[in-house]
Amino acid sequence: MGFASIMTGFNFIVTVHRMRAPGLGWRNLPLFVWALYATAIIQLLATPVVGMNLVLLIFERVLDIGIFNPAKGGDPILFEQFFWFYSHPVVYIMILPAFGVVSEILPVFSRRPIFGYKAIAYSSLAIALVSFLVWGHHLFVSGMSDWARYIFSFLTFFVAVPTAIKIFNWLATLWKGSLEITAAPMYYTLGFLFMFTIAGLTGLHLAVLSTDVYLHDTYFVVAHFHYTMQGGTVFALIAGLHYWFPKITGRWYNKKVAFWGWLILFVGFNATFLPQFLLGLEGMPRRYFDYLPHFQTWHLVSTVGSWFNGLGYIIVLTNLLVSAFKGEKAEANPYNALSLEWQTSSPPPTTNFITVPHFPESIYDYGTEGKEEIKQPQKEVG
Repeated sequence: MGFASIMTGFNFIVTVHRMRAPGLGWRNLPLFVWALYATAIIQLLATPVVGMNLVLLIFERVLDIGIFNPAKGGDPILFEQFFWFYSHPVVYIMILPAFGVVSEILPVFSRRPIFGYKAIAYSSLAIALVSFLVWGHHLFVSGMSDWARYIFSFLTFFVAVPTAIKIFNWLATLWKGSLEITAAPMYYTLGFLFMFTIAGLTGLHLAVLSTDVYLHDTYFVVAHFHYTMQGGTVFALIAGLHYWFPKITGRWYNKKVAFWGWLILFVGFNATFLPQFLLGLEGMPRRYFDYLPHFQTWHLVSTVGSWFNGLGYIIVLTNLLVSAFKGEKAEANPYNALSLEWQTSSPPPTTNFITVPHFPESIYDYGTEGKEEIKQPQKEVG
């Protein structure tokens, strides 16, 4: 599995460097591709570390030698260091593609050019770089030196900067735009902005040494992680599924069912995990199957919320699956989008394009001359 991840990252990097369409340079590369490029760099560099960690664990178990087991002279903290050096960047492996999806959807449904193209593109690379320098914040209570804690705390605050750049640029893209908020991709994208902002702000509490000691391994961390992964990654994934659904299948989903699925999922998710922030602040530890009576109320609210959360997923996925076979036929470019994938049929032919397309100068020129760029002459394949 590790080698599959490494080779996939290598494949994406080589593809971006060597197989771009005519007219597609680094300055007009789609932001989704920038995000995948940064993700591939993390895959390529981080995955070997967890592979090495597992090989060492196998050696310890099979050869009966002490690497991590303290009873045999090993160091369990070494396992944690290797594990988190991989496992914190892997969070960004999941969230960076979500950032790319959001960057593609917002200009289309705001009918405005993306604000700060270069800042969003370069901040993806900055996140990929800094993600390798913050793993130590998972080990603040493991006995590391004070100076190590200070440095990792500072770097954890620092990684919030490129993420905040994206948030502010997305909000600036929305500002004074002609928002089409009735579209299902926009429901999930706006929900993503709300919930991922909560995820980022609550992450700052875990970067502060004094508060992390108190909040470490509590439900506060569980809530923060799920606002990042589900409220961030999964909501953006579902936004992308709805956005590209007509292109992938050539059919439309049921838009009313899509709205109700989003609403139930949004309410259910927040009802599930907002109470867990409060439980964490009250001292409820994670990974305990039982708890004191005064934690009962918020546990009950969270449990009921999880039912609606699960129901929302069932509605969303059922709607997409049924619509893939029985939905209304979709036209080639129902959103009047400028990006290249919308300039071919829905669903696309086997080779995506009948002729080799010339990439437009910009795919984010909504309200400007971007549409004229699409009409440049194309050369035939072969």
